[in-house]
Amino acid sequence: MSDVGLTIPLIFFRLGIVVPDLDAAIARFADGLGIGFTDPVTQRIPLMEVSDRATRSFELTTAMSRTEPPYYELIQATGDSIFASPATKKVLYYGCWEQDTERRLTRLASRGVPPEVIWRPAPNAAPTALFTRPDRTGGRIGYLSAQTRPALEEWVRTGKSP
Repeated sequence: MSDVGLTIPLIFFRLGIVVPDLDAAIARFADGLGIGFTDPVTQRIPLMEVSDRATRSFELTTAMSRTEPPYYELIQATGDSIFASPATKKVLYYGCWEQDTERRLTRLASRGVPPEVIWRPAPNAAPTALFTRPDRTGGRIGYLSAQTRPALEEWVRTGKSP
């Protein structure tokens, strides 16, 4: 039985761009594009499952453009993940809101394309984000839990992390 009738279309809402220096990137994008950015926020990802490495916690600092979607998300991270060098200075992923990350995870696995990275708030919890491996063009899709949407939109609206 097909689930086509049950599928909610994905909503593209951001470009995730890895940068080596967040403050410099904010200044460059703000000046070059004439847009403002939120205050940077450091996020601790409690569990990051990486397809070829062990599960671990992870930290990154981000800022979002204070524009209409699609937002520019500038990401600065350290370590050895897809969010750090050598991924700098390019679009890392195209972010889409996902209503059901567990279902998306199952669908990707059933198609033989499990995500490269999964973020979870706790063991056995539904993922808050899934990131595919890069395609032939180097792009990835980030499926981000729609449950995080109100907080993100408040951050973009006010410029301050809620």
